[in-house]
Amino acid sequence: MKDPELDILIKELETERDMSVADFDGVINALAFLLPQVSLPPADTIGSADHAMLIADEAYPNWSVHIRGRANDRDGHWHCTLRETDTRDSDAVIGTARAPVLGHAILAAVLRLTMMQKK
Repeated sequence: MKDPELDILIKELETERDMSVADFDGVINALAFLLPQVSLPPADTIGSADHAMLIADEAYPNWSVHIRGRANDRDGHWHCTLRETDTRDSDAVIGTARAPVLGHAILAAVLRLTMMQKK
């Protein structure tokens, strides 16, 4: 899987409020390619915040996950940051994302972080 394809998937996660099972199949394929050690849920449930957090936890155990947002705002008010540590500011890479759906923000941050680590 090439970087432009991953960029398109991340953009879709960060902009789309409702994604189809077919859209999530692409996310699953990308995660399976980048993180083969991570067990992935079915495409119809991967977009939930619970499943996205399980993926982040398995892919990056003991990393800090920061989530900001308001439950009453729409269209891009969830922010997710994945950092190796939250005690100092010297992380080599940080995964960040913003999306209208919390689960999408978490998945986009995981994909972005993994992409940067693979380079």
